Amino acid sequence: MQQAIIFGSIVIIGLMLMVLLRRDSVDQLSRLSKQNRRMAEKMRDSSEGESIFVTQKADYLARLLAQAGMEAQYDKMRTQWIMFAIGAGIIVALLFVLNGVPELSPVGFFIGLPIGAAGFISYVGELAKRRQARMTEQLPQILETMVSALRAGSPVMEVFKVISETGPEPIKNEFKRGLVSLQLGKPFRDVMVEMSARIKAPDFKLLTQAIFISQDVGGNLADVVSTIAEAIRERFKLRDFLNALTSQGKATASFIGCLPYLITVGTYFLTPSYMTPFLNHPIARIVMILLVCWELLGFWILRKMVTFEV
Repeated sequence: MQQAIIFGSIVIIGLMLMVLLRRDSVDQLSRLSKQNRRMAEKMRDSSEGESIFVTQKADYLARLLAQAGMEAQYDKMRTQWIMFAIGAGIIVALLFVLNGVPELSPVGFFIGLPIGAAGFISYVGELAKRRQARMTEQLPQILETMVSALRAGSPVMEVFKVISETGPEPIKNEFKRGLVSLQLGKPFRDVMVEMSARIKAPDFKLLTQAIFISQDVGGNLADVVSTIAEAIRERFKLRDFLNALTSQGKATASFIGCLPYLITVGTYFLTPSYMTPFLNHPIARIVMILLVCWELLGFWILRKMVTFEV
């Protein structure tokens, strides 16, 4: 009887210990589950916050418009792109109709579509190229402002604020956009990567890499930026010097490239009877088109021979 009592008491004590231990484990599991839920909510909130930034369009037209400073007009420019392509197709189709071959008007329409689309893209690309050239010219001044602010002990956000307020157009708009992204909580590296995608100057990419390296390994960022600014100025001097040396070659290439067209047009207006039989022959027209293409290729080669990228 006494042994049964002892055995029963041991069982009861064991059960009580198991309940207590289980309660502790349940409390720990509940705390862990609550912490996991909080972490999941934070991750969800952070992902929702970043979705504001990552919903930017990444197609070719969007990148080109971003470089041209017209990214906010994406829908409008896309509509104009489509209308421009359709309009070019209609014009080419009307040309076939006016030339007496209306049966080829559908072919002309489909030929005009890519021509119009390419023309619109070329126009936007030229706008982007001019804007990028202006920002490249303004970059040394911006870097000097950055060096002064860094040596004064200003943080990165303050540097962006100074440039966005005192910098010249259009580069200050890019820094203003980067400042807004930083104020909204976007990481600095992501902001610089996006800015280097919108500012296609190789000097700005060099600045971005220098800032990243300085953040990783340490060092005086102001001295690094000052060195980059000096290297950019020296590169600009070398570029102007090479342009002066090659100006005569460029003028010669332009004259040689335009000479065949000038002679052909002059001969047509001076003696039309000499050129008219040639232009009226169908094979001669094909030969003329091939000659124009060949001449344009030669002109492009001549320009490349006297153009140096610095």
